[in-house]
Amino acid sequence: MRTGPVCWSTAAHACCSSTRFDELRYTLWRRPQKSLSAVCLNDSHQIDAMMKALESYPGVQTAELVNAQGAPLASYARGVDQSDAIAPAFALATALDDPNQLHVMSPITFDSLVVANLHISVNLWPIYLRIMTWLGLLLIVPSVAYVVVRQLRIKVRFETLSSHGGPGSGSDDLTFDLHGTTSKAMADADISLEYQPIRRLNDGGLFGMEVVACWRHPSGQTLYFSPANFASLAEKASICLPFGIWLLRTAFEKAAVWQRQHGPLVLTLDVSEAQFNDPLFPQMVRDLCDAAQYPNQLLELEVRESILSRQPVAVLAAMRAFAAKGLNLTVDGFGLMQSSLQLLQDFPIQKIKLDGKLIKNLLNDTHVSLLIQDTVSYALARDVQVMTEGIESSQQCTEIEKMGCLLGQGAYLSQPLAVNDFEILLANKYSEQAHNRVHLRRSQENRETLKGFSSI
Repeated sequence: MRTGPVCWSTAAHACCSSTRFDELRYTLWRRPQKSLSAVCLNDSHQIDAMMKALESYPGVQTAELVNAQGAPLASYARGVDQSDAIAPAFALATALDDPNQLHVMSPITFDSLVVANLHISVNLWPIYLRIMTWLGLLLIVPSVAYVVVRQLRIKVRFETLSSHGGPGSGSDDLTFDLHGTTSKAMADADISLEYQPIRRLNDGGLFGMEVVACWRHPSGQTLYFSPANFASLAEKASICLPFGIWLLRTAFEKAAVWQRQHGPLVLTLDVSEAQFNDPLFPQMVRDLCDAAQYPNQLLELEVRESILSRQPVAVLAAMRAFAAKGLNLTVDGFGLMQSSLQLLQDFPIQKIKLDGKLIKNLLNDTHVSLLIQDTVSYALARDVQVMTEGIESSQQCTEIEKMGCLLGQGAYLSQPLAVNDFEILLANKYSEQAHNRVHLRRSQENRETLKGFSSI
């Protein structure tokens, strides 16, 4: 006794490569073999159990078992009571091909004699929908996760551990890249350094740049901190990463590149009170300058005026320590204290920077204007250079320049610039200077030529 092969329609043959269809075809080939004895003995209970078992396949919608003469023996329809399964319109053997239906016929044979045929109609849409559902999930879930990460500004970084650098590897030649790790932490937090140009007030030429820490907050705001405030905030928050060293090293390395490409540029940055009072800080700054190959003579460290008013003996010792390492100090935020001018007598100050609050009221407050004039005059009389911050208009720039202030910075002259923007500024500056030099040389040549003609 044996069963015949399962016959597939054209649609079935086109889909037979699917794993699910192969499983269905194999099962339908075995099912008539199991039901052969039931058909021969006309055991209705076994036949009904076989037809009922088709419910385990979601795609099978209808099925009919007919004898060799075409008379129906049993039938199955999904969602229809078994007692009403045989219906007048139930004719799978002669059904027309439907693109959404898969028609399967499996003959039941005894030797070479066909005893019965099992006709099954499979709806392809449940299988298609299941495949489409999984494909949709595979596409939608990563997209939703990406949107959530972008909206919440979550940063994900994948790292690989070196095969020889894991715990217990026993490698003693591996060193921890502290600067690289800190730089990566700053980049992950969207913290970078920007540079605000310092210009000569008489001709607007570029004198140098001040380092500003820039934090692009997840809320969309861009916050600017002086290096001193940045280091102080890190100390108060008990953050142990060496922000100060990273900031100094990064600024020195970038300034060294610009100095080699475009000539001398003065670099200024604030120092916190803790850094100023640290006896090891001057040596560390000098070592970082030497490592970056940036001339320490071009570096100006700014210390707040309020710091100098505390503990004069300790302040004087700290200033001498900086001077011994060849480091220049500038008193930042100068002019707000009643004892400001007294500081010029008590300490070896070489340069001061007027506070921006004074410049803000320069034009609309006569008392402030007189205070600034007296401060600048007194400083110049003691050979102290004067610069200012907070210049926001051309009138302020002109007035403070008339009082004797040589250098300035502020929104009117330039906002803090990112590295790429500052490099564009340098390129334009030196291309303009080269153009002016060429123009001057040609003018001199023309004057000499005219002198030659006049002598003839």
